[in-house]
Amino acid sequence: MEDFSKLKSIVDLYFSKKYKLYKPKDADGEEINKWFEFESRAKFLDSYLEYYQQLPDLESVIIDACTAKFKVLYEGQEYTLKHTHQEEFIDRDGKSRGVGNTVLFLMRSELIHKGGELRKAQSFEDVYEIVKNIKVNGFGELSNYDTAIRISSYLGFKPKDIYLHAGTKVGAEYLENKGLLPKDSRLEAKIPIDVFPQPFQALDAFQIENFLCSFKDNLKEL
Repeated sequence: MEDFSKLKSIVDLYFSKKYKLYKPKDADGEEINKWFEFESRAKFLDSYLEYYQQLPDLESVIIDACTAKFKVLYEGQEYTLKHTHQEEFIDRDGKSRGVGNTVLFLMRSELIHKGGELRKAQSFEDVYEIVKNIKVNGFGELSNYDTAIRISSYLGFKPKDIYLHAGTKVGAEYLENKGLLPKDSRLEAKIPIDVFPQPFQALDAFQIENFLCSFKDNLKEL
Protein backbone atom coordinates (compact mmCIF):
# COMPACT_ATOMS: atom_id res chain seq x y z
CA MET A 1 0.00 0.00 0.00
CA GLU A 2 1.35 3.42 -0.93
CA ASP A 3 2.51 5.60 1.96
CA PHE A 4 0.25 8.65 2.10
CA SER A 5 1.28 9.71 5.62
CA LYS A 6 2.56 13.16 4.61
CA LEU A 7 -0.51 13.87 2.48
CA LYS A 8 -2.78 12.65 5.28
CA SER A 9 -1.11 15.06 7.72
CA ILE A 10 -1.94 17.94 5.38
CA VAL A 11 -5.53 16.78 4.92
CA ASP A 12 -5.85 16.51 8.71
CA LEU A 13 -5.01 20.23 8.95
CA TYR A 14 -8.36 20.94 7.32
CA PHE A 15 -10.02 19.67 10.50
CA SER A 16 -7.43 20.72 13.08
CA LYS A 17 -5.66 23.96 12.10
CA LYS A 18 -7.28 27.16 13.37
CA TYR A 19 -8.59 29.48 10.67
CA LYS A 20 -8.35 33.24 11.14
CA LEU A 21 -10.38 35.64 9.03
CA TYR A 22 -9.86 39.41 9.06
CA LYS A 23 -12.69 41.71 8.00
CA PRO A 24 -12.06 45.47 7.81
CA LYS A 25 -15.75 46.02 6.98
CA ASP A 26 -19.00 44.17 7.37
CA ALA A 27 -21.31 43.29 4.47
CA ASP A 28 -22.90 46.75 4.58
CA GLY A 29 -19.56 48.53 4.30
CA GLU A 30 -19.37 49.59 7.94
CA GLU A 31 -15.88 49.46 9.45
CA ILE A 32 -15.40 46.70 12.01
CA ASN A 33 -11.65 45.92 11.74
CA LYS A 34 -12.25 42.52 13.29
CA TRP A 35 -10.40 39.21 13.39
CA PHE A 36 -12.60 36.10 13.50
CA GLU A 37 -11.11 32.80 14.60
CA PHE A 38 -12.62 29.39 13.88
CA GLU A 39 -11.53 25.96 15.10
CA SER A 40 -10.68 24.93 11.53
CA ARG A 41 -11.48 25.51 7.88
CA ALA A 42 -14.01 22.70 8.14
CA LYS A 43 -15.74 24.40 11.09
CA PHE A 44 -15.85 27.72 9.24
CA LEU A 45 -17.40 26.06 6.18
CA ASP A 46 -20.03 24.40 8.36
CA SER A 47 -20.84 27.65 10.17
CA TYR A 48 -20.99 29.68 6.97
CA LEU A 49 -23.28 27.24 5.13
CA GLU A 50 -25.48 26.71 8.17
CA TYR A 51 -26.59 30.33 7.80
CA TYR A 52 -28.25 29.60 4.43
CA GLN A 53 -29.79 26.38 5.71
CA GLN A 54 -31.66 28.32 8.40
CA LEU A 55 -33.12 31.06 6.19
CA PRO A 56 -36.94 31.11 6.05
CA ASP A 57 -37.51 30.72 2.29
CA LEU A 58 -35.82 30.21 -1.06
CA GLU A 59 -36.04 33.85 -2.13
CA SER A 60 -34.14 34.93 1.00
CA VAL A 61 -31.53 32.31 0.18
CA ILE A 62 -31.18 33.53 -3.43
CA ILE A 63 -30.76 37.14 -2.28
CA ASP A 64 -28.04 36.40 0.24
CA ALA A 65 -26.39 33.67 -1.88
CA CYS A 66 -25.92 36.03 -4.83
CA THR A 67 -24.69 38.91 -2.70
CA ALA A 68 -22.46 36.56 -0.64
CA LYS A 69 -23.92 37.71 2.67
CA PHE A 70 -23.93 35.51 5.75
CA LYS A 71 -24.08 36.01 9.51
CA VAL A 72 -21.90 34.68 12.29
CA LEU A 73 -22.36 34.88 16.04
CA TYR A 74 -18.96 35.71 17.46
CA GLU A 75 -18.05 36.60 21.03
CA GLY A 76 -21.70 37.20 21.82
CA GLN A 77 -22.31 39.56 18.90
CA GLU A 78 -23.88 38.90 15.50
CA TYR A 79 -21.97 40.11 12.44
CA THR A 80 -23.20 40.27 8.85
CA LEU A 81 -20.25 39.53 6.58
CA LYS A 82 -19.60 39.16 2.87
CA HIS A 83 -17.68 36.14 1.65
CA THR A 84 -14.15 37.02 0.58
CA HIS A 85 -14.63 35.51 -2.89
CA GLN A 86 -17.22 38.13 -3.82
CA GLU A 87 -15.70 41.16 -2.12
CA GLU A 88 -14.56 44.19 -4.08
CA PHE A 89 -11.13 45.54 -3.17
CA ILE A 90 -8.37 47.85 -4.38
CA ASP A 91 -5.14 46.13 -5.41
CA ARG A 92 -1.59 47.42 -4.98
CA ASP A 93 -1.85 49.32 -8.27
CA GLY A 94 -4.97 51.12 -7.14
CA LYS A 95 -7.26 49.13 -9.43
CA SER A 96 -10.63 47.78 -8.36
CA ARG A 97 -10.75 43.98 -8.19
CA GLY A 98 -13.24 41.35 -7.14
CA VAL A 99 -16.97 41.36 -7.80
CA GLY A 100 -18.76 44.69 -7.48
CA ASN A 101 -22.20 45.10 -5.94
CA THR A 102 -23.68 46.12 -9.29
CA VAL A 103 -22.83 42.67 -10.66
CA LEU A 104 -24.04 40.90 -7.51
CA PHE A 105 -27.36 42.78 -7.51
CA LEU A 106 -27.93 42.03 -11.20
CA MET A 107 -27.28 38.34 -10.60
CA ARG A 108 -29.62 38.42 -7.63
CA SER A 109 -32.39 39.94 -9.74
CA GLU A 110 -31.91 37.43 -12.57
CA LEU A 111 -31.78 34.41 -10.29
CA ILE A 112 -34.91 35.38 -8.37
CA HIS A 113 -36.78 34.88 -11.65
CA LYS A 114 -35.44 31.31 -11.73
CA GLY A 115 -36.99 30.44 -8.37
CA GLY A 116 -39.46 28.04 -9.97
CA GLU A 117 -36.68 26.13 -11.70
CA LEU A 118 -34.63 25.98 -8.51
CA ARG A 119 -37.58 24.54 -6.60
CA LYS A 120 -37.71 21.70 -9.13
CA ALA A 121 -33.99 20.97 -8.84
CA GLN A 122 -33.11 17.47 -7.67
CA SER A 123 -29.36 17.80 -7.20
CA PHE A 124 -26.48 20.24 -6.78
CA GLU A 125 -25.71 19.70 -10.45
CA ASP A 126 -29.19 20.96 -11.38
CA VAL A 127 -28.74 24.06 -9.23
CA TYR A 128 -25.28 24.74 -10.64
CA GLU A 129 -26.52 24.56 -14.24
CA ILE A 130 -29.36 27.00 -13.50
CA VAL A 131 -26.96 29.49 -11.91
CA LYS A 132 -24.26 29.07 -14.57
CA ASN A 133 -26.66 29.53 -17.49
CA ILE A 134 -27.68 33.04 -16.40
CA LYS A 135 -24.31 34.42 -17.58
CA VAL A 136 -24.08 37.82 -15.92
CA ASN A 137 -20.88 39.55 -17.06
CA GLY A 138 -18.38 39.72 -14.20
CA PHE A 139 -20.04 36.90 -12.27
CA GLY A 140 -17.51 34.16 -13.00
CA GLU A 141 -16.99 30.45 -12.43
CA LEU A 142 -16.10 30.78 -8.75
CA SER A 143 -19.13 32.97 -8.01
CA ASN A 144 -21.38 30.54 -9.88
CA TYR A 145 -20.06 27.65 -7.79
CA ASP A 146 -20.27 29.55 -4.50
CA THR A 147 -23.84 30.64 -5.20
CA ALA A 148 -24.88 27.11 -6.17
CA ILE A 149 -23.32 25.72 -2.99
CA ARG A 150 -25.19 28.24 -0.81
CA ILE A 151 -28.53 27.53 -2.45
CA SER A 152 -27.93 23.78 -2.46
CA SER A 153 -27.18 23.87 1.27
CA TYR A 154 -30.69 25.22 1.80
CA LEU A 155 -32.22 22.66 -0.59
CA GLY A 156 -30.29 19.77 0.97
CA PHE A 157 -27.94 18.95 -1.93
CA LYS A 158 -24.19 18.38 -2.06
CA PRO A 159 -21.96 18.13 -5.15
CA LYS A 160 -20.89 14.62 -6.15
CA ASP A 161 -17.74 15.80 -7.92
CA ILE A 162 -15.00 18.35 -7.24
CA TYR A 163 -15.42 21.45 -9.41
CA LEU A 164 -12.20 23.12 -10.52
CA HIS A 165 -11.74 26.90 -10.70
CA ALA A 166 -9.24 29.52 -9.53
CA GLY A 167 -7.18 28.31 -6.55
CA THR A 168 -8.77 24.86 -6.67
CA LYS A 169 -7.14 24.23 -10.05
CA VAL A 170 -3.78 25.20 -8.59
CA GLY A 171 -4.14 22.68 -5.77
CA ALA A 172 -5.19 20.01 -8.25
CA GLU A 173 -2.18 20.81 -10.43
CA TYR A 174 0.20 20.31 -7.50
CA LEU A 175 -1.34 16.90 -6.84
CA GLU A 176 -1.11 16.06 -10.52
CA ASN A 177 2.57 17.03 -10.60
CA LYS A 178 3.20 14.64 -7.71
CA GLY A 179 1.44 11.81 -9.54
CA LEU A 180 -1.47 11.89 -7.08
CA LEU A 181 -4.08 12.77 -9.71
CA PRO A 182 -4.34 11.54 -13.31
CA LYS A 183 -2.53 13.57 -15.98
CA ASP A 184 -4.38 16.72 -17.14
CA SER A 185 -6.91 16.49 -14.31
CA ARG A 186 -6.54 20.23 -13.75
CA LEU A 187 -7.91 20.83 -17.26
CA GLU A 188 -11.25 19.22 -16.43
CA ALA A 189 -14.27 21.20 -15.27
CA LYS A 190 -14.81 18.69 -12.48
CA ILE A 191 -13.19 15.54 -11.07
CA PRO A 192 -14.88 12.56 -9.36
CA ILE A 193 -13.94 11.89 -5.75
CA ASP A 194 -12.75 8.35 -6.42
CA VAL A 195 -9.72 9.48 -8.46
CA PHE A 196 -8.29 11.28 -5.41
CA PRO A 197 -5.85 9.39 -3.17
CA GLN A 198 -7.08 7.64 -0.03
CA PRO A 199 -6.56 10.51 2.49
CA PHE A 200 -9.15 12.60 0.61
CA GLN A 201 -11.86 10.00 1.03
CA ALA A 202 -12.58 11.40 4.51
CA LEU A 203 -13.86 14.62 2.88
CA ASP A 204 -17.03 15.42 0.94
CA ALA A 205 -16.67 16.81 -2.58
CA PHE A 206 -17.32 20.40 -1.51
CA GLN A 207 -14.82 20.00 1.34
CA ILE A 208 -12.18 18.80 -1.12
CA GLU A 209 -12.87 21.84 -3.32
CA ASN A 210 -12.38 24.09 -0.29
CA PHE A 211 -9.28 22.19 0.80
CA LEU A 212 -7.54 22.33 -2.59
CA CYS A 213 -7.75 26.11 -2.58
CA SER A 214 -7.08 26.71 1.11
CA PHE A 215 -4.11 24.34 1.42
CA LYS A 216 -2.59 24.60 -2.05
CA ASP A 217 0.67 26.00 -0.63
CA ASN A 218 0.99 22.95 1.64
CA LEU A 219 0.37 20.66 -1.35
CA LYS A 220 3.08 22.46 -3.32
CA GLU A 221 5.60 21.45 -0.65
CA LEU A 222 4.65 17.76 -0.66
